[in-house]
Amino acid sequence: MSLGARNFAAKIKTTDSESVITRYYNGVREASRRCAPARSTGFAPEFSYPVLTDAWEEYFAVAGASLSPLGGYAGRNLVLLDLMKNPGTRTTKTTASLLMVARAVQHIDRTGESVLLFTPSSGNKAIALRDAVARALELKLATPDKLRIVTLTPAATLYKFRRNVLTESDELRARNPILVYSGSEAGDVKNIGRTFAEAAAGTDERVWYSLDIANYKVADACRAFYEHEFGDDRPGQRLLHAHAVSSAYGLLGYQHGIDTMAALGITHPQPGFLLVQHLATSDMVRHYLTETKDHDPQPNWKRRDADEVYEQRDSPHFPQVTWNPQENLEPTFYTHNPPTAPEMTALIAEHGGSAVVVSLLECVQRYGTVRHHFQASDRPLPADPRHLAEWSLVMGLTGVLNSLDRGLVRGFDGVVLHGSGMYVAEPDQMPERSQVIEVRSAEDVAKAVL
Repeated sequence: MSLGARNFAAKIKTTDSESVITRYYNGVREASRRCAPARSTGFAPEFSYPVLTDAWEEYFAVAGASLSPLGGYAGRNLVLLDLMKNPGTRTTKTTASLLMVARAVQHIDRTGESVLLFTPSSGNKAIALRDAVARALELKLATPDKLRIVTLTPAATLYKFRRNVLTESDELRARNPILVYSGSEAGDVKNIGRTFAEAAAGTDERVWYSLDIANYKVADACRAFYEHEFGDDRPGQRLLHAHAVSSAYGLLGYQHGIDTMAALGITHPQPGFLLVQHLATSDMVRHYLTETKDHDPQPNWKRRDADEVYEQRDSPHFPQVTWNPQENLEPTFYTHNPPTAPEMTALIAEHGGSAVVVSLLECVQRYGTVRHHFQASDRPLPADPRHLAEWSLVMGLTGVLNSLDRGLVRGFDGVVLHGSGMYVAEPDQMPERSQVIEVRSAEDVAKAVL
């Protein structure tokens, strides 16, 4: 068990009443009953949390979270909700992935059927699900012939993957392939994945197409349960929850947790929300501005000839400066026109908050301040930003600081930043190119998988 897992397990053992994990998943089990079912082309096994065995406890220990004070800024207390405890992924998708694989294992135990988890992804969902499947196999919660995982990601995000038992064993590598798509439009992986999932739905193997938002809403409800148990619950305190997002599944899941607690008679304060995005995929910010602010979401960029920097002052919701108005700061966030935008816009309109886009230049300008705040947490940043292989965490706090400085968010006493992915480049941990399969179509996926 890793050091982070041991620390979390120790916290479980020293917490009075039932274990923290059991409380989480009792709540999540209830949440799953209220969540919309997966599409007919997917597979969402019934969820019921088993009695904790040593293997299950170790399996879920890596889902531990922490709330780390980051100091104050502009009169608000900053707190990091760190959801990146798993050393094998360093992404916030760990909890959701562990839950999904646990549900698949239970379905296998109950029915004897084989389950194939299939996920098109920009990287983070893929590596988290692969890590969860690897842990389940290593702990003998399932056998390789009954549980496997297939991922489809843009080739440009292959650097996010890490070697584990699924890459180093010839048998497991064949059963659990890493598929990469080298086409020009990264978002095509979703279209290819959907076509494959529909075609594979009638095969003997159960195919669980993971992208249904219900899968993540249920799991990310744990964020609210964790904050309720360990957060600062001073009466009357108004909090803003911020997250660097592509489709905002995490924040919607958090709200699902609040709604579930309310249905169970548990009172938890309702926060506002701040969406942080980057220029290449800023559609959720644009939707929010169009629907609630009568705001033109098309900044008028002007280039400064002296230093080749573009700037604009028309909108405080967009970068004031950037090296490239079309830059792709973080390829993890690649979704255009996410269907979750109306729901998230409605939540901000009802509960307060805002939305902001950040640039790489702004993140670099803020890097010293951002790094200073994270030094007090379990998530220190490297001194050299060129070593970062995941910008989500820096994007999130940069967006918070920009929003506070520009007066975009008012009336909040503190900010809780949902810790998304952050890890440094580790080329020696990446899979070899020979350990992945390049695909161009749903037919190629079927050939590699079926």
